[in-house]
Order: sequence, then C-alpha cells, then structure tokens
Amino acid sequence: MKIEKIKSGEGILLFKLGTILTIERINDNQLQRYKSKIIDFDEDTIFIDYPVEPNSKRILYVMNNEQLKVSFVEEESEQAYQFNTMVIGKRKKAIPLLVLPRPKQEDIVRIQRREFVRINYAIDVAVHPLYNEFAPFNTITNDISAGGASIFVPKNIPIRQHQEILCWFVLPRRSGEYSYLKCTCEVIRSVDYNETRKIYSLKYLNNSQKQEQILLQFCYDAQVALRKKRNI
Repeated sequence: MKIEKIKSGEGILLFKLGTILTIERINDNQLQRYKSKIIDFDEDTIFIDYPVEPNSKRILYVMNNEQLKVSFVEEESEQAYQFNTMVIGKRKKAIPLLVLPRPKQEDIVRIQRREFVRINYAIDVAVHPLYNEFAPFNTITNDISAGGASIFVPKNIPIRQHQEILCWFVLPRRSGEYSYLKCTCEVIRSVDYNETRKIYSLKYLNNSQKQEQILLQFCYDAQVALRKKRNI
C-alpha cells in the first residue's frame, strides 16, 4: 500500500452522501473491518450509520472518543483514501448515527494498493540467525514498510543474499508504548553504505494479518507526523 499526500483543494470533493466506508477500530486486536456509509456531513462533522460486519451482520457499537480508522473510495476517480478519526457523538434521525469530526486535509492520505510505502525511519532491530550462521547483533533500520525493511549491517557479519534471518522490530507508538514484532525475513540485496557498513534490504516472510496491520498503522502514523513536521 502506497500512501501519498493529497493535493490542495482535493479534500473539498472527497465526501459525498452515500459514500461507502470501511471502518476499523484502531486498538482492536481482532482487526475486524466493518462497513458503513455517509448519511450527512457539513463543514465540521460527518454523520455515518452504525458500522456492520459484512459476514456476520454484527453491528459495531462504539463509545464516544473511541478511535477509528476510516478508508473509502471516491466514486469518480476510483481513488482510495484513508484517515484516522474518533467518535465525538451520536445522533438520532430516521436511524441512529455516529458523529465524526471532518478530517483536515493534511490528515487524509491517498492509498495506492498493491504497494507498501517505505518510511525513512530509524527504529531498533535485533537480528538473530536461524541456524547459528552469525552472532546476534543490534542495529537500526534505514527505512521500513509493511512489506519489508532495510537495515544497517556491519561488513564483518556473514549474511548472504536470499538467506533467511530473524528480526525483532521495536515500533514506537503514538501512546508512548512500543510494539515488538518478530519477523522471519529474507535478504533480498545489499549495497555498500560506508567503509564499515552495508545496507541490507529485507522482505518479510509469513507475516500474519495482525502484524501487517500494525506495520501499516505505524507507517501511516509516521507519514502523517513527518508531513506535519515539514509544515511547521
């Protein structure tokens, strides 16, 4: 999944009555997706019907201030977008509705599917061999995505192309806590970085859906934070 900043003025055109939304609880360990749609909106708020799980038809009941991730496809352009939000109220019209704040343009990102955005972000990584080929060591990432990462490796570590290694990634979260992901990775390629280190590109192998969602959320949060930092 590739994430891009939307152009100035695009946000005005994004929301339409009846737009189908995919809703996820940000802190939901089950990572279930629910369907909803836009019933009404104004300059400050969006009103949606209660999200429903498509298979079980189970309704998602949420509390005020609960955090959600919303994605949708704009009908005319067939372009996918995503933003994080929270429930700020409930309202009864013909049907019960959830009230969400209308996101700021800089908080909406364009998603290009089939690709994963790479974030230039240094996080701690513990690298271990699968078959005692080298001594375990700690390093940092050069970049990271939901599909793979690149890490700095001392030149004296005997790691070869297509070798499988075990990596523990330490992902900082907005709450101040950390997510610890244990991933088996395949070494795709390496390039010289300086006289003492190389950069190794890695591909995750057999990641679970939960791990992928954690990585996607981390990359999304990092992308938004970096964008806001540039705009300060």
